[in-house]
Amino acid sequence: MKKFKRVAIVLIAFVLVVVLSAIGLSIAGLLPGSAGKIDSTTITNSFEDIAELATEEYNFTNVGKYTKDQLKIGGVSIPFTDSSFLITYSGTVKAGIADISQVSASINDATKTVTVKAPAVRALDSSIDPASIKTYDQSFDIVNRIKVDDVASFLASEESNAEQIAEDQGLLDKARTQAETLLKTHVKTVTDGTRDESYSVNVSWDD
Repeated sequence: MKKFKRVAIVLIAFVLVVVLSAIGLSIAGLLPGSAGKIDSTTITNSFEDIAELATEEYNFTNVGKYTKDQLKIGGVSIPFTDSSFLITYSGTVKAGIADISQVSASINDATKTVTVKAPAVRALDSSIDPASIKTYDQSFDIVNRIKVDDVASFLASEESNAEQIAEDQGLLDKARTQAETLLKTHVKTVTDGTRDESYSVNVSWDD
């Protein structure tokens, strides 16, 4: 009888261990068919390796004219010493999130919501394709020559103008919409298969 009781106690203890282990594995999401709980740190850290996120691109083609003023001596302009050129060029302006490691996430179990907080979308790069540049109507004075720095400064100004035009035409709004879609998709991928997979995802922007 005592032997039977000892065997029963051992069996009960074994069952308890198995049950408790199963509960622990289920919470951790390690059993087949089980869904573990995910935390906000896991979601936030998942953005760290992405770095910059360009989500929209604006393509432009333009004509620009550069004129270098006439030389002056004693405040008097010297005739025929001005230099100029006319160019056509193409380029792109890219917009998106500059540093996606600044994105953070929080989870509200009461409302079953994941909120992603992201830095404001901005223009990331504006560049003219050197291969697209064509020069017309050149007028160079041998005394008042156009220098490399003059050309570089002119092209930088043209890139800045293109960036402003792109923003005026809604580049940042489009980039923000696309970025929001990508952020939501990323969170859904991270939470897929967990107990949070049915949570809605909202994006909050720093303005």
